[in-house]
Amino acid sequence: MQIEIFADIVCPWCWIGRRRLEQALAMRPQIKAQIIWRAFLLNPSLPDEGMDRQAYLNAKFGHASSAIYGRIQATGAETGLSFNFDRIKRQPDSRPVQKLILAAALKGQDVTEAFYQAYFRDGLDIADSSVRQEICAAAGLPQLATDPAMQLAAEQLRTDLTEGQNHRIEGVPFFVLNGKLALSGAHPPEVLLNALDAAESPL
Repeated sequence: MQIEIFADIVCPWCWIGRRRLEQALAMRPQIKAQIIWRAFLLNPSLPDEGMDRQAYLNAKFGHASSAIYGRIQATGAETGLSFNFDRIKRQPDSRPVQKLILAAALKGQDVTEAFYQAYFRDGLDIADSSVRQEICAAAGLPQLATDPAMQLAAEQLRTDLTEGQNHRIEGVPFFVLNGKLALSGAHPPEVLLNALDAAESPL
């Protein structure tokens, strides 16, 4: 089964959704899933250097940010994920990380978990190129940022963003299962199981 996931590395619900998908797939061992990352930008107008995290939260959510992220943190804990939002000092432009994720996929490796952990658990500034390089090196791809695959990744990023518009995606994670069933949101594993079963059955 081919599972495309439109997501942004700075989207906490995307990390939750990915982990819940993994939990659902563990309950369907007969399904051989090929998971494909598709890039989506939550904040396409963010400057290259990013912005102060608190200023970002105030502008986007106002006084509701504490309640919103408290709920996310609690849901993450239920899913087995550790969110340390207080460690995050900058809201990054995620384009450079998106390109690294796509380039790593071309090399046959998934680095999404490494970046999710670095950002949400460890609070690292993934807007910093040296930090990104350290994450890639720890994942076994020390020269990824200068790899020829990065040019193809930049082209794939543009393609993914266009496809996201064609799908009229307004929020992520957004799953496309076997090219015939779409599901938006970080649904619990039992909901994802129903979607997996429906996508696997013949038309």
